[in-house]
Amino acid sequence: MTDDPLHGRDKRSSVIIRAAVVLDGIVVERRVRNLSLHGACVDNQDDIRKGQTVYVSMGTLDHLAAEVMWTTPQLAGLRFHLAIDLEAARKPRGSGTTVKAGWMVDVNHAYRGRT
Repeated sequence: MTDDPLHGRDKRSSVIIRAAVVLDGIVVERRVRNLSLHGACVDNQDDIRKGQTVYVSMGTLDHLAAEVMWTTPQLAGLRFHLAIDLEAARKPRGSGTTVKAGWMVDVNHAYRGRT
């Protein structure tokens, strides 16, 4: 289901998110410019081709399969094979890890002694 029945696409949010994109087995860093449940616009360095399948990792999401729907020398439009979790895509990479043992458990505790 789309949010914009006139244009047939999901509502897009402008974002700046760092993403790892796998192109022909090579991982490149790119910026995501806008994002929706089913797609994204990413920076292109004239190496992403229309019709290509790429894999995107951003936020806490890994290896999202996407088809390249359009390209310009500077941008590429991706359509994810499955709907994504927008909140998870926006989380900083590496977030979500909770320390459960060792000295790091209390590193930010308010009453921990500081030396």
